[in-house]
Amino acid sequence: MMNEVLRAIFERRSIRKYSEEPVKREDIEAVLQAGLHAPTGADAEPWHFGVLADRKMIEDLDERARAAMRESGIERIAAMGANPKYRIFFGAPVVIMIYGERTLRKTGTHLSALADCSAAIQNMQLAAFSLGLGTCWIGLLRYLFATDRCMAPEGYDPLYGMTLGYSAGPEAVRPRTRREGTVTWF
Repeated sequence: MMNEVLRAIFERRSIRKYSEEPVKREDIEAVLQAGLHAPTGADAEPWHFGVLADRKMIEDLDERARAAMRESGIERIAAMGANPKYRIFFGAPVVIMIYGERTLRKTGTHLSALADCSAAIQNMQLAAFSLGLGTCWIGLLRYLFATDRCMAPEGYDPLYGMTLGYSAGPEAVRPRTRREGTVTWF
């Protein structure tokens, strides 16, 4: 029998279509706590999370992201940003911004912020799944908001975003297959 952790890892999918149902604050807080309990190199905890639950703020940030996409110089990304129907946050009612310390206060380097914040977002995604919520990791933000700063606190850089909400239904979940030949035993 598969345990609940493995089930969450195997069954969780990125959600790109959300219902209008609001997410309870206690569920958002539980998801954030999962991020705060992520493993971190040298116990640095180099993250800061920003929670956007205001529809207008999310829409404004979405437009800023699409404007940056149009100016990216990468054909595929620019085309997505030029599409008036494309929404980088997929209409989610909540967006969690993940910021990483520019220079870690515990080590004086920046080496583990990306890895540590990635571990935090994975914890948050699994926690959200366990609560019946959908998520999508938005990895493009660190490139789109390199100069914009995207509401980052002093000393932090925007790294990722994560959408959070209830799936609009089974059609919002795309099946996924895994590549073969990606493990080598020595």
